[in-house]
Amino acid sequence: MQVYLILFLVTIVYNDVVDSTTLANRNGMSITLRPDGEYSISINGKPWLNSGPTFFNIEGSKFSSADNSLKLTNITNPSIGRDVLGKFTIQTMIWQASAKSGTKTIITGVRVYMDLSAIVFTQYFPEELQGTSINWSNGVCTGFPSFKVEGKKGEKGFLSFGGMFLETTDMGGWNDGLEGIQDGLYGGPLAIFDNSLNTTVISSFSEFMAASHHLQLPGNYVNYGIMGNASMIPKDFNYETIVYYGQGINQAIYEWGDVLTRNYGKSRAAMESDLMVNNLGYYTDNGAYYYYNTEPNKNYEDTMLEAKAYSDSVGIPYRYWMIDSWWYFKGLRGGCKNWTAMPDIFPHGLKYLYDKIDLPIQAHNRWWAADTDYAKQNGGQFDFIVEKDTQSALPIDNEFWNFLLKTSREWGLVVYEQDWLNQQVDHMHATQNDVTIGRTWLLQMGKGASMNDMTIQYCMPMPRHILQSVEVSAVSQIRASNDYHPGNDNWKIGLSSILIHSVSAAPYKDTHWTSISQPGDPYFNGSEPFVELQSVVSSLSAGPVGPGDKVGYMNKSLIMRTCNEDGVLLKPSKPATPIDLQIYRAAMGSGGPKGEVWSTYSDIAGYRFGTLLWINVHEPYPVTPQQAGFGKLGAGYAFSDEDPMKTLVKFDDQNPLNQHKCGKGDFGLWHSVPEIKVNNRSLLILGELAKWVKMSPQRVLDIVSYSSDVILTLQGAVNEVIEFTTVYTDDLNTPHHITCTLPESGIMQMHLSNGQCHPY
Repeated sequence: MQVYLILFLVTIVYNDVVDSTTLANRNGMSITLRPDGEYSISINGKPWLNSGPTFFNIEGSKFSSADNSLKLTNITNPSIGRDVLGKFTIQTMIWQASAKSGTKTIITGVRVYMDLSAIVFTQYFPEELQGTSINWSNGVCTGFPSFKVEGKKGEKGFLSFGGMFLETTDMGGWNDGLEGIQDGLYGGPLAIFDNSLNTTVISSFSEFMAASHHLQLPGNYVNYGIMGNASMIPKDFNYETIVYYGQGINQAIYEWGDVLTRNYGKSRAAMESDLMVNNLGYYTDNGAYYYYNTEPNKNYEDTMLEAKAYSDSVGIPYRYWMIDSWWYFKGLRGGCKNWTAMPDIFPHGLKYLYDKIDLPIQAHNRWWAADTDYAKQNGGQFDFIVEKDTQSALPIDNEFWNFLLKTSREWGLVVYEQDWLNQQVDHMHATQNDVTIGRTWLLQMGKGASMNDMTIQYCMPMPRHILQSVEVSAVSQIRASNDYHPGNDNWKIGLSSILIHSVSAAPYKDTHWTSISQPGDPYFNGSEPFVELQSVVSSLSAGPVGPGDKVGYMNKSLIMRTCNEDGVLLKPSKPATPIDLQIYRAAMGSGGPKGEVWSTYSDIAGYRFGTLLWINVHEPYPVTPQQAGFGKLGAGYAFSDEDPMKTLVKFDDQNPLNQHKCGKGDFGLWHSVPEIKVNNRSLLILGELAKWVKMSPQRVLDIVSYSSDVILTLQGAVNEVIEFTTVYTDDLNTPHHITCTLPESGIMQMHLSNGQCHPY
């Protein structure tokens, strides 16, 4: 940010630019800035987006370029700069508004990266602005950039992320999608694409908790700026919006997210090493059997110990324990008063439970109640904002989070789950009126977690929380759907997984049942008729997997399809997400499958093993490896999970897969495998047929191919028995099953030519 501000201060002294200026990069993006402050973006030489008015609300009045109340006084010459993302060209515009207290100056800028498919728009405030609120939370009090919603029907479509858990994410035509664009406090990134799947992604690029965008009607403009209830903008505040261009909807969003995480220095390390993301867990949250529900005549302490003893007795390898909101003290409006165990829940305390189950703990927390014991206003030790009218509070003290999480490590806390995130924004004044409070709150929480070697799960997130996670290295997982209840459709996490994965977090589907009915449940005789669907979606999410069953109703055979004998999840390299053509069809009405078609893959030693999941598909639609997102590595053969040996077929651009009509109970699950040459024949490694993911990087560490042999390096639990299946393409009716037992090292090599295994 310092680089940008210096450029602003230096370049504004140069001569005015009286003609239009076009700034372009090497990737097909360009922007033309005109002398009146208007601008337009082109992709590969074709017009893509045209600007709307620039505006700022100051001291209760709106100043806009549309009526010349906001005056453009200077456009600087382009200049060159460099930051962590690379070299860029920047051009700035200086605006002035005649407010009640005097003339106010605002500087906007456009930054075009030369080797990156990105344009960044900047609002910089060299002086404090008062009276900026428009008294409407879902509007914006500033606007730059602003883009016109226009074009011919069928020319472009959009994917608009929005809502708590991203549950209102919508798609439509860019020319007529005024009802589908998600905006306001719950609005999120917007992807715009054409029929060649050229895609631009637009989102905030800084100050995520203060940023918003608003669909202005009439006018049909999408305005990007600062949230509408912000009462003041401080001196030197700098807000940015990014427009990123890529090829393919999924790919463009992934690349956009990579730019965000690189800009803020967040890696995938926290996610990839997170205990809960990589191992099977037991859950007690909403939807689980033991959510505000115990075994008859037993407290929670005894119930949890019974559940652990039962899972051990049947050999289900849970590696951590999740406890939900039922365990701590509540205050006003149901918020958290004190985050310690109630004695009637855990009579011997949480440390006792931790010692008995001998597993790390993930613990849930709500929003903070106004009468929380931790606030100085209530006799506590820490700085909080306390709002009596909303009955809510917000910690604004670095030491608070260190205290809370450090003391919680004593009873086994490893993952802190911050639920009800929307409550601390949508139901408080401070987080809407102040442009810095929301970010400060989440950064302090993240710092406290990092100091205590913990990770964080965000739950009930608004899109702004998901974006803000790029500045919080401790956030490793984000809930991707609304709460599970037996029989509901909370498995629909495909779209939200695209966004969450792109910002280096793992999507979490939420808990699920593995048995159809479980007597005495708290859901009025709930029933889960699609236990297999819940399980496979959890497994293919590449995020946490957490069944929440009653003692005696844990379906071990189904649970073990997700993991090895030690509870390590056998997952793909990325989450399963809707293929581009599914999104295109939903937006444009044709040109893709009618239903859910998701894809994922495992990349191992230069080979790609793909998975396609069809759910609620109303009519057959052929899908090629390219359309599935597998690229050139995806060609080979494919087989159905239901009957692998009878369904093996060629799978390439000339031989697409064509799943028949299916629903939730008879979903289609297909796996693709590459051909590997050995002994002048083509070998197919079908993998572990008993698992949802047949070839997982968590199982297969390496594949080495020789002229006469293929050697797999495998890992797992000590003494775990592993069976791999292979077949040659010239004899598809003769499978070869190789069974080996892992040695004490937990690693071995399997020789596919002769079926022998050796310790590694």
